Amino acid sequence: MNTLHIFSKPLSTFNSVTVTSLISDSDGILLMGEACFDQASYQNLASQQYVLSHCLVARGITAHPSFSSISDVEWVTLIDNAKKSITW
Repeated sequence: MNTLHIFSKPLSTFNSVTVTSLISDSDGILLMGEACFDQASYQNLASQQYVLSHCLVARGITAHPSFSSISDVEWVTLIDNAKKSITW
């Protein structure tokens, strides 16, 4: 993975044109916090899509089928394996 983009707010919070122009097919996205409620809006931004499992549990929701639910340990590994990360 080239860049891991980490989002904690719904996509509507951002200028979607800017976001989509800065994410490439080789990037991944990770949703946490309030962004978990907006999985459907994020689903086509990158080929690798993740959501933090404890954020889903805290909000009483499940992962969208296109997202992989990961633990905090897996999150650390994901960041470690990415060339760079950007927190939005």
